Amino acid sequence: MLEQLDPTLALNKEEYRARMQPLKFEMYQTGRAVFESKTPVLVVFEGWGTAGKGRAITEITARLDPRGYRVYPINPPSERETRYPWLHRFWLKLPARGEFAIFHGSWYRRVLIDRVAKNIAKHEWREAYRDIQDFERTLADDGVVIQKFWLHIDPKEQKRRLKKLLASKTTAWRVSDEARVEAAQYQKFALAAEEMFGYTQAEYAPWTLVSANDRRWMSAQIFETLIARLRPFVGAPWTEVSPDAQPLAQAVESEIQDAGEYGPDAEVG
Repeated sequence: MLEQLDPTLALNKEEYRARMQPLKFEMYQTGRAVFESKTPVLVVFEGWGTAGKGRAITEITARLDPRGYRVYPINPPSERETRYPWLHRFWLKLPARGEFAIFHGSWYRRVLIDRVAKNIAKHEWREAYRDIQDFERTLADDGVVIQKFWLHIDPKEQKRRLKKLLASKTTAWRVSDEARVEAAQYQKFALAAEEMFGYTQAEYAPWTLVSANDRRWMSAQIFETLIARLRPFVGAPWTEVSPDAQPLAQAVESEIQDAGEYGPDAEVG
């Protein structure tokens, strides 16, 4: 599946602004509708290190009420967490009704990073697929809307981004040890990801594979997919930006863009 993604897909600045302006306002409406409909939403971001997971999350949350979401960066389990069943720490992070829970990394690290790095035994990551299927099915049956994204970059782009980040002390910290391992074992990770999609793609918990070589294209695809995924569940009033609201919307967007590092060309992993 990954080889079918077109790495050349891109938007220039004018195309990006025209496409994203209504989507950004719709994302605001979506957040409001999630709260009003008391719909719990779970969004997972997986993909290559430096593919832009952090930037994608920042783009989304900039258009949501801070009271309506939680972001969870997922690292290796602590010593205390290893004393419980492996999914225990994720159960503790589930969204309340009317709230987004956004995961930067997730339970899928067990069948990706831990598998390829051989941090766990083969039977553990194989059994994890059944656990994941049961976990997501249980959540969906209880009304949680699940959307999973895989942000994909090709080896050449991955190497370019790593080199650029490592060239400066102010950005080198963004390159994790896991990102280095991924780059060194790109094909193994790609094969593990392909298998993961096959085992865990489901109508109630779909994967969307996003070509992330171009950050503008990536952002537009994520916004469109997430809004379309939530629309049937939250009953939002999908309206255009009114003339009266346009100056305020533009002012907010200018303020967000002035933040600098989180603009569409930012190097955020």
